[in-house]
Amino acid sequence: MKQTNWTIMGKGGVGKSFITWLLAQYFIEKKRDTYFADTDPTNASFAAYPEIGARHVNICDDEMNVDQGLFDGLVNDIARHDGYSVIDTGATSFLSMMNYLTANGTFDSLKEAGHQIVVHTPIVGGPAMRDTLQGLLSILQETKADVVVWQNEYFGEVLKHPLKFTDTEIYKEYGDRILGVVHLPKREQTTFNKDLHDLIDKNLLLSACDGPDFPFAQKSRLNKVRKNLFEQLDAVGI
Repeated sequence: MKQTNWTIMGKGGVGKSFITWLLAQYFIEKKRDTYFADTDPTNASFAAYPEIGARHVNICDDEMNVDQGLFDGLVNDIARHDGYSVIDTGATSFLSMMNYLTANGTFDSLKEAGHQIVVHTPIVGGPAMRDTLQGLLSILQETKADVVVWQNEYFGEVLKHPLKFTDTEIYKEYGDRILGVVHLPKREQTTFNKDLHDLIDKNLLLSACDGPDFPFAQKSRLNKVRKNLFEQLDAVGI
């Protein structure tokens, strides 16, 4: 299986790096041969986790325009890899990167070479909801990639109950390319969210809670998070 997973969103601060962090751990737990790369030019947080070992590839010049030679090198690495890949991208380079991908037909070429292309993108509640929905629509319009939508409720409800994402006009038009929706529920700030932030701040993975000295209460909560999210990814089928 050759599959390349890209986390893409033009709006910053909406959970994209968190999604990449989870994806990497999912593939590691599944023992898949995975190439990891971080292309964020301003905040290479994905490359900061020693257990993931993501390569930092700055694909942009000082003006946040894609350097074609550097991006070509990344694409060549992906094409040579026979297994899976997870690529984290930066919000600041969203427009120039999308221009590169469409102008060069990058996803189409990788597809012809036998790679399944999967784009993971968050939609959020609150003030950024419109921006993230527009970002999702742009990705669907400008590429032919399969898409996994991550419905992030951290900032509030994305869609008013009982409305579901599958009821939206976006899904009605592009549902054949949307592999699934992963729900990131709003969790208790002082317990679940604090536990997750503590791990991320220390550049640790969820597997850290498997250690014998990890505090029991935090371990219990984090294992519930891991089980829920990994089961959702199992259902998506990546």
